Formats: sequence, C-alpha cells, structure tokens
Amino acid sequence: MVERGKIVSTENNSGNDGVNSGIISHNQNENIHLSDPLPSQTNDLETGSAEELSFLDKLRIRGFLSPYFTTALLVFLFSVLVYIISRLSPAFAEVWTRYPSFWLKYLFAKTTSIFSFSLAECLLLSVPILVIAYLTASWGSMNKASKPADFYKWLLPLICAVLLIVSTFFLAFGPSFFRYPLEHNLSLEKKDVSAEELYDTAVKLSAEMDEILGEVNFKYGGSSIMPYSYNELANKMNIAFMAYADGVDYIGSFKVRPKPIALSELFTYTHISGVYSFITGEANINTNYPDFIIPFTMAHEMAHQRGIAREDEANLVAFLVCMESDDAYVRYSGYCNMINYVLNALYKADKTLYSDFYHKYYPSKVRSEFSAYSLFFDKYRDSSASTVTGTINDGFIKSQGQSAGIKSYGLVVDLTVAYYKNK
Repeated sequence: MVERGKIVSTENNSGNDGVNSGIISHNQNENIHLSDPLPSQTNDLETGSAEELSFLDKLRIRGFLSPYFTTALLVFLFSVLVYIISRLSPAFAEVWTRYPSFWLKYLFAKTTSIFSFSLAECLLLSVPILVIAYLTASWGSMNKASKPADFYKWLLPLICAVLLIVSTFFLAFGPSFFRYPLEHNLSLEKKDVSAEELYDTAVKLSAEMDEILGEVNFKYGGSSIMPYSYNELANKMNIAFMAYADGVDYIGSFKVRPKPIALSELFTYTHISGVYSFITGEANINTNYPDFIIPFTMAHEMAHQRGIAREDEANLVAFLVCMESDDAYVRYSGYCNMINYVLNALYKADKTLYSDFYHKYYPSKVRSEFSAYSLFFDKYRDSSASTVTGTINDGFIKSQGQSAGIKSYGLVVDLTVAYYKNK
C-alpha cells in the first residue's frame, strides 16, 4: 500500500443436517423396527438436548466434523505454524517467501487476472450487501426453526471464510514481513544517515534526473504528462520488473496487469495511491493521482505482489524497477518520487542544507511538478477517511514487526543513501 500526503519539498521554507441420526422404516402395517432409534431419541439427536449425547455427537450435529470445516481448520492450523516459524526465523521466512509463498501469490494473481476489473474492489464494495443478505437469511431461518443445528448451518460457512482469509495471509503474504532485510539481499550497509549524506544523495538524484528531463513533456508551468495509456504503462512496468528480477536472486516476477481502481476519485480521500490485496493477489492502482505518481505506485504494489512486504523496501524496489525501464517517463516517475522522500527528510534534518539544494540543484520543472501536486491534493488533504485508513494501516504495519508504522514508508531514504554509496 502506498499512502500519500503533503510534499513539503515544494516550498523553500517548508450445520450439518445430513447427519445419520437413525432411519424410521415403515412396512405396510407401519411397524417400527426395534433396531432403529425411537422417535423421541431421533428428536434428541437433532436438537442436541439429550444429556447422554457424546461430545463427538454434539460436534457432528453442529457440523464441526463436516469435511469443509475440517479442511478449513487444518489449513488454518498449518498456516499458523508457518507464520509463527517465519516470525522466529528470518531464514525460514526467506525460503518460504521465495518459493511456496511466491507460487501462491502467482496462482492468486493469475487466477484473478481473468477479470479486467479489480475483484478486490468489488468484494470490498459488496461487503455491506453480503452482510445484510447473510443476516437477513440467517435470521429468517433461525426464527422458523428451533433446532440448534440450523444456527450452526449458517454460522459455519462464516467461520470457514474467516479461517481461509487468515490462512491466506499467513501463507502467502505474512511471512514476507520477516524475511531477510532488503539491504542483506542487496549487500548494502544500512545505517542512520546524516543531513550531509541526505544532501549528497539528493544532488546525485537531481543530476541523474537532469539527463532525462528533456524527454518528458510538461504542461506550461505545471505537471508532467504521461505519453501513453494505462494499459501501455502496465505493459512497460511488467517488462521493467521482469528485467530487474532477472538480475537478482531474491525476487521473482510474472506478467500480470495491475488493476485500476474504478472509484479512484473517491479513493483519493483515503490518501492511498495503491494497495495490494493478498486475498485476490491483485495490485490495485489509484488512477486519480497525477501522472508522475502512477508508474512508481504501480511498481511499489507489484513489489508487494512478488514478496516485498515492508513498505520502505517496496519503495526502493519500485525505484530500482523504474530505473530498469528504457522509458524516460517511467524513470522520471522513479526519480521524482524518490527525491521527494529524500528532500522531505533533508528539510526536517537541516533546513540550511535544504535551502542550499533548493537554490543550486532543484530542477525548476520538478518544483513545478510538486507545486501542481500540492494544489491537486488540497481537495483531499483534510479528510476523515484518511484518518481512519491511516490508523488502520499504521496498526497493521506495526503488528507485522515494523515499529515505525506508516512512517516506515519514509525509511526508504536510509536504503537509498546506502544504495547510492554502494553504487
């Protein structure tokens, strides 16, 4: 997931009914077979009210021994074991992420790719309808019947669905949070950085960006223009990701189209420009954001889709993937987003050095880009939705061992400084 906010770098000073409970067999004289349970016993088995019922009989009546529930429970227990071991052993998490987890994500992504729209978005939007329908149907059935088995007949599918969703996270995405750090896989020396190091890195980024600015089209005094369609961009990002993955051993890739979010304009109020859905395996992109945000966001969510869970690491991988592209606008997007992170950190660390960079090395076209972005974002800046989603995202990230929470996005500057030192 990618959260967006203010760019300070633009300013100079800134149940189971099928249980065999006995068969009453009638002949022409309607005699009852003595070997079968009596009618009252049958009723007791159905309602579970007989004191002499064993624990297994009660479970069977309620459906807890049904094949689908047993399967869901076993998968859940296995996933919990995998997740716990992953949290305890980075080596295990690394192997699990590179192989079993990768193929699970591949399977989910390829399966949902048959839909041209975001299946995750449809599921999210349909949740209120599904909940209301489920409660209405179950409540109506419960009022018409007095058998406890009817209650469990409606409860069990819900329990199974929850178990499988949690299992999917524990198996396909959760272990990725605990694999070896990206600096380990890239042989980088990551450490706390000084203001001077931030300044030097910003200068290097600016110099590299200058080489391609002539190939990027801008509106007069404003934002840049992506010279191709969303689908063409998705194809370019797939090519760039495949090229990058071919040169490293810690991440694999596959060709699948990131899904545009249909309600992107409304989604912008959450301040989220992209989100990876581990349930459907889809990388979802908010297409309402300015053009220069979209390629980098797409690469970021594709990184999640391929096993890079930590937000700062997904940011660096997104940058490296953009740099692998032969398209100037994709590389421009990578530079813009990365230099924004670095300059925000520099502004907080040393305003004097920031001012020096602003007057000497800050490309005017990039300043215009960020100014236009700030104006765009004014409409969405103070929204209740962003507060809610920000709190949820922060809590989720912290629950996966990232103590910085949503601030971890900005920790990419430490990785970027280390990368440019090594470069």
